[in-house]
Amino acid sequence: MPQERHFILGAAGHVDHGKTALITALTGTNTDRLKEERDRGISIELGFAEFELADGLKLGVVDMPGHEKFVKQMVSGAGGVDLAFLVVAADEGVMPQTVEHLEILDSLGVASGVVVMTKIDMVDEDILAVATEEAIELVAGTFLEGKPVVAVSAHTGAGLDDLKAALQSEALALPLRREDGFFRLPVDRIFTLPGAGVVVTGTCWSGSVAGGDRLVVQPTGQKIRVREVQVHGVKADRGASGQRLALALHGVKKDEMERGYQVLAPGSVEPTRRIDIRINVMSHYQGVIKNRQRVHVNHAGREVLGRIVLLDEHELGGEGGPRLGLAQMHLESELMAVRDDRLVLRFYSPVVSIAGAVVLDASPAPHKRFDEKVSEILLIMEEGDTTDLFRQNLKDSGLTGLPLSEAMGQQDDAQAMVVGKRLYNRELLAELAERIAGLVRDYAGRFPLRLGIPKEEARRKCKFKSGAAEWNAICQALARQDVWLVVGDRIVLTSDGPDLTKEMQEAVLLAAAELASFGLDWPGQENWAAESKIFQKADGSAALKEFKPQEVMRHLVDHGLAVSINNEYLVSPAAHEDLLDRLRLHFADEREMAFAVFRQLSGLTRKLGIPMLEHLDQVGMTVRQGDVRRAGPALKEN
Repeated sequence: MPQERHFILGAAGHVDHGKTALITALTGTNTDRLKEERDRGISIELGFAEFELADGLKLGVVDMPGHEKFVKQMVSGAGGVDLAFLVVAADEGVMPQTVEHLEILDSLGVASGVVVMTKIDMVDEDILAVATEEAIELVAGTFLEGKPVVAVSAHTGAGLDDLKAALQSEALALPLRREDGFFRLPVDRIFTLPGAGVVVTGTCWSGSVAGGDRLVVQPTGQKIRVREVQVHGVKADRGASGQRLALALHGVKKDEMERGYQVLAPGSVEPTRRIDIRINVMSHYQGVIKNRQRVHVNHAGREVLGRIVLLDEHELGGEGGPRLGLAQMHLESELMAVRDDRLVLRFYSPVVSIAGAVVLDASPAPHKRFDEKVSEILLIMEEGDTTDLFRQNLKDSGLTGLPLSEAMGQQDDAQAMVVGKRLYNRELLAELAERIAGLVRDYAGRFPLRLGIPKEEARRKCKFKSGAAEWNAICQALARQDVWLVVGDRIVLTSDGPDLTKEMQEAVLLAAAELASFGLDWPGQENWAAESKIFQKADGSAALKEFKPQEVMRHLVDHGLAVSINNEYLVSPAAHEDLLDRLRLHFADEREMAFAVFRQLSGLTRKLGIPMLEHLDQVGMTVRQGDVRRAGPALKEN
């Protein structure tokens, strides 16, 4: 059985040249769905249909309005088109919108197509020959040069089989649409249906989607879930690149969506207000594009305003002037663009198409004009393999890393590691991980009773110059169970800290037992150290005699054998919990608690009672209101 293949076929051409009638003859679907369209006999909005050819080939058809007033809709429909047929009526020949539509399709990188001479039933052979020659001259130098020219009549059916054969041949020559990329669907229609809620339609540009998938709407960033997927109006388990999809969405309202918004895999494309582009002035436009010129920018069904900053030319176009140039576009609203996306630029007023453009960098830094370094980098991004440039930039960035916005589309490179919102060289991170491991081992040797080295201390010793947030993210990313781990604010050999000798373990348990014997009445660090058997054995057999009391206190707290009331006051977990139980019993009958009552409940003097109450306030067990306490939220939850 032949492999099923899906492509999008665009239908373009001058108004009233027979596109819609031709699509109806091919597919059986009248794409003029609006009453006004049928009353006026012209397409106003995008129309959609589908038909199947041999060898598992399915074509989704986008009928693009031909009237000059609706070029914006035409540009919207042309995004994501794989191949197109350019319609030229035999009785009129090439007309203004024929030229503009062709240049728009060419600017958007459409790969293949067919020239269709329509209404041949209305002319004789000589007139058809003249119109055909004119069309062939028009497409010279474009993606349609050398492509089949097919004469048809939607009215009589003449030539339709030849057209289908030509379309099949051109479509089968196209590479298969990849489905392994991130899901991306620019929205061209939004409506609601009973039982389904908000439904959006569009052409899937990349990846695939299934019911239940969690996606995001950009530029709003709204998180959504897919309730149902339809492919060309038929419910499907899955939709993929090259198909016309309808998605029923949960988590968004109709008035929160617009044409040109994109439904995307989370984290795949971020909105941008600045892009680097290569501009190609359309051949029919004889005017000049000046620096800082304001234009309409059409991309993936979305139109925004922007200003062109020309980077390597003083101006473009005009008589004998350069028609290719590098530029940075400063946008007045967000676009969701990635490298190699295509744009159509239209003059601000009057609104006419003036140039196509290719995105080289979707989130660049601001550039100065005529900066040779900038031009060199953009040329590499345009023509060469950006991998080497990206890898060099990544290595040069050291442990500062690169923002994801400077990934040049290379974030999946084998030498790169994504940590948070930055990219780092894997080799440098591996060296850092070894350096951290050495610090942790050394720290454990010097301080065996401590859980591990503080993260901030390790950051200073590694001379990591970025902030604590980046350091924390890197430590979490590099941690390995068999080397070192992150526990709270420490980097440790194991979650329990360094291994202790048998004697040290016994001494720690003795310290915990002594602490438990105190109840809430902590004698103070100095008194404990002076009286404890751990530090006072004269024969040298006490395992902890060489350690300072605060080291033992820290170990007890880190391992859950003590509760720190403050830096100088410890109690055992059992004594702490017993106090909380007494507080719960009190607050079950009373709303408030004065210090005198607390002193009776706890048996503590003011010296220890005040720190204990402050601790209880801090952890939410009590809430101070003037001179009294009330039960805190944490006391009620436990």
